[in-house]
Amino acid sequence: MRERIETILLFVSVVIMMVWFAMTVWCDLFHKDDEIIRQEHEREARRLERMEMIKQYEKEGRFK
Repeated sequence: MRERIETILLFVSVVIMMVWFAMTVWCDLFHKDDEIIRQEHEREARRLERMEMIKQYEKEGRFK
């Protein structure tokens, strides 16, 4: 009986650790706070500005 209880407790502890690990990975990959969202918006705005500059240079013949 004692072995069975130890096996069940081991199984439960492994399941808890797996769930904890999965939640940690999920939060690290998909959770974005306000600072990260702001940085992504700034990065996208700079990318769009660069694209506009390249288009302008192409019109002027300075960029091939």
